[in-house]
Order: sequence, then C-alpha cells, then structure tokens
Amino acid sequence: MRDALPEDRCETSLTRVIGLGSPFGDDRVGWRVIELLRGSLPPDIELLALDRPGAALISAMQDVHWLVLVDALSSDAQPGRIIRLEPHDIRNVGCGFSSHNLHLQQTLELARSLDCMPARVDVYGIELGVVDGLDLSQEVAAAAHRLAARLRRDLRRTIEAAPPSGT
Repeated sequence: MRDALPEDRCETSLTRVIGLGSPFGDDRVGWRVIELLRGSLPPDIELLALDRPGAALISAMQDVHWLVLVDALSSDAQPGRIIRLEPHDIRNVGCGFSSHNLHLQQTLELARSLDCMPARVDVYGIELGVVDGLDLSQEVAAAAHRLAARLRRDLRRTIEAAPPSGT
C-alpha cells in the first residue's frame, strides 16, 4: 500500500525531454535529438538521454508536468519516418517501441498504475534503419534534425504561452 501524499503537494511545471536509446546505430536517435536540443531551449526544460532504462524510466517521470519521450521505432516503414503518439496509442501502432528492457507501453501503463504519469506525455518515434555500428544512417540523422527543430519550436511556443506560475 502506498503512503498518502500530503494535501499541500505543489503542482509541478517541470518539462523534461528524454531521449531513449543505446549506443548502437540508429537506436541512438533519441540521444541525438537531445544533443541537438542542448543549449537551444530555456534552462528550465530538462534534457536527459537514457540508455535502455526499462522500468527505471518511471523514476525520470517523477515530479514532471510535461514529458516528451523520443525513441527509435521498428516497423515496416521507411527509415527516418517521424510519428507522434499519445501514450495510449502506442499499442495500436504495430511497431517496436521499446525502452529496451520493458516495452514502452508496459512502462507507461506501470507508471499510470503507480500514479506517476505526468499531466502531459508526448511520445515521438523515428523509424530506424541500421542498428549495427555507431553512426546514424543518413535518413535517421536527417529525421533527428527535423524532430529537434519541431520540438524546439513547440516547446518554446507552449512554455511562452503558459500563464506565470502561481496564477
């Protein structure tokens, strides 16, 4: 049984972008997006690159209001294709989203059951091509740049439009 949370618990406004991956080929695309975002967002947006976190991803969701996840996905689509999903849509995509030790959908369902889900979760996948080697394929590298530009624009726009804290 979980301990009750204090009644006066503050709502957080923390935004965190997490790139999931591994050091192998196109599977590191989530990390590349994080690299491309570094230094180009307001300092109150946290950026993390995680190596196959599995269920440990849940601890990175704690105290977060808006979570953006970026991971490689594997289906029969063209390498470099970018898709955006709501967490509940992942199981319907028919592709291999994975936080590497535990399927991403299972991780998000576990977080929901533990009452650890942020208020907003956006999931982006980039279709991978080559998983061996250390470098990204050209198609996936180009997609990482496109997604980083999109996230930079969307995060800034949303943060700037938000009312000041405490109102």
